[in-house]
Amino acid sequence: MAMRSRAVAAVSEDPPAGGDPGDLPALWGEQVFTGEVKTKTVFPALVLQMLHAQPDSGYRLMQRIAGLSGIFSVNPNTVYPLLRRLEERGFIQGELDATTKRGTTVYTITATGEARLERIKVNFKPYLTNLIAALQRVRRDLYGETS
Repeated sequence: MAMRSRAVAAVSEDPPAGGDPGDLPALWGEQVFTGEVKTKTVFPALVLQMLHAQPDSGYRLMQRIAGLSGIFSVNPNTVYPLLRRLEERGFIQGELDATTKRGTTVYTITATGEARLERIKVNFKPYLTNLIAALQRVRRDLYGETS
């Protein structure tokens, strides 16, 4: 339970008192792309970054995420509840697109969401740096490649 609350805090709330943003690798370990860790940490950052780049519908966001070389499995039961949570917290805003017959909701990131994204990026960068280095070591060890 402690891992869950600290990992969730890294993205969805301010870091715990005395917490070090560099602790992210220890918190997430090998579970970064799976299960609860993915839906509570990686997906919110990814969705906010995608909406920072361009407003989009939930369906189109799922397509964009799925297009990331198959790293993430995409499920409407993950994406739509996440969009609702982000909207409830004021990080994104959904607006009905009246030009479509189905009434598609298009989401945009808010100023609060932009600020949250910047904090996430600061906390996330040391983790990504360590992850990339670890994957490069694995690749080198398995295949003898240097880059």
